[in-house]
Amino acid sequence: MTDTFSHRGVIEGFYGTPFAHEDRLWLVEQLGAWGMNRYVYAPKDDPLHRSRWREPYPEEFSTRFAELVACGERAGVQVGFAISPGLSIRYGSRGDRTALVAKLRAFGALGVRFFGLCLDDVSSALAHAEDRAAFPSLAAAHVALAHELRAALGDGATLWLVPTDYLGVAATDYLEELGASLDPRIEVGWTGRTTCSPTIELAEARARAATLRRRLLVWDNVPVSDGPMRPMLHMGPYAGRAPQLAECLSGVLLNPMQHARASALTLRCAARYLADPVGYDPERTWASSAAELGAGAPEAFALFARAHRFSPLTPDDRDAELEQGLARLRHALASGADARALHPPLRAALAAREAVGEALRAGLRDHRLLAEIAPWLESHAAETRRMLAALDLLAALAAGGPRKDAVFAFFRFAVRSAEPPPAKVSYGPRRLLYPQLASMRDETMGFGADPWLLRGRNLADDFVALADAQAEKQLTLA
Repeated sequence: MTDTFSHRGVIEGFYGTPFAHEDRLWLVEQLGAWGMNRYVYAPKDDPLHRSRWREPYPEEFSTRFAELVACGERAGVQVGFAISPGLSIRYGSRGDRTALVAKLRAFGALGVRFFGLCLDDVSSALAHAEDRAAFPSLAAAHVALAHELRAALGDGATLWLVPTDYLGVAATDYLEELGASLDPRIEVGWTGRTTCSPTIELAEARARAATLRRRLLVWDNVPVSDGPMRPMLHMGPYAGRAPQLAECLSGVLLNPMQHARASALTLRCAARYLADPVGYDPERTWASSAAELGAGAPEAFALFARAHRFSPLTPDDRDAELEQGLARLRHALASGADARALHPPLRAALAAREAVGEALRAGLRDHRLLAEIAPWLESHAAETRRMLAALDLLAALAAGGPRKDAVFAFFRFAVRSAEPPPAKVSYGPRRLLYPQLASMRDETMGFGADPWLLRGRNLADDFVALADAQAEKQLTLA
């Protein structure tokens, strides 16, 4: 039994535009400063990583990657390389296996000592007739390939296999065979009970580790926001991971958003958890992380980030301060109490959020971070204005003046509260799919019990709905 994680870092494994080289260098330096020790290159939409995996990388890419490896050595971060050949590989083909070995050895020549063989997001059955003739099962083919790579890379390298059944808790025949046959020195990946696991419990990790007969290396899909999650910024704390997981895990590699700088808020929090999972305080760490990354405009950055904490880990967090103010206002109106005293503090909170964009554009030192979040600054401002419009209407309804004034106030509100274009999400989604799959098997793929189709979760809409209801109550003639 151990209480430490050997692997602590990031896997650039999302679907979407890969990081720029400048951002990779920055991220590797940050990981080292935070006490993390791994960065693995595995972007799904790099064709030479996945769809055209047989082809060598051009010299310019190799030169940059060597620079990244050297940067990692200075920072105390081991830079790794992963490959995803599962869409087209013929496991029994000597040519394919030779090409795969050559691809990995080329990165070994650059100083890479951590390698990933990613066989995720592919069919759970052997696709080619010659492979079905050569191997009794998909697991047998994967074991044979992993063993050949392990031998070719040598004892100084670490090999990590991301299996086809990479999520869930229940054992499968495929996983049982992997556990029984795979060299115990080869790491095996797991994402938790689902794709983006809201929590990872010790009992879940124990069950999967027992099946695979080794500690697991978790590919944690946090704070990733690819695919149907693309309108989201996931900027909440790292949460929901049991403090005793090192008993069953060799480490955790987090999969970031395609926005490297915005991802750093959650990544820095995760670094603190991985260094001290028992003493880790998510909220205190989130606050200090926001202050560090928001240098130049820390208060404004923290306010902006509060509106983007909604994620599978924190699906009820849309901006806690505003939610509490809305709850108090809703309760007062429902009970018939005078709610006017609640308006000034709520208006002040909304006014501070309305000023966020200007403050960040003027003061935020990290201009690449500012460019990443720019589309969400627009949605944040639009949604904040809708909440202010709702509060203005509620104030007009509570003023006790002529009904004509209240009616015209509602006309103005109807215009000001119109929904903004839904390209980006601030203060929670209106409709969103989180790919919370419970099985990756071809015949049983489906969603699990974790929330996956989320509707009606936008905080600004809740403000507008309260104002609508109060107007209907007061302005409808009997």
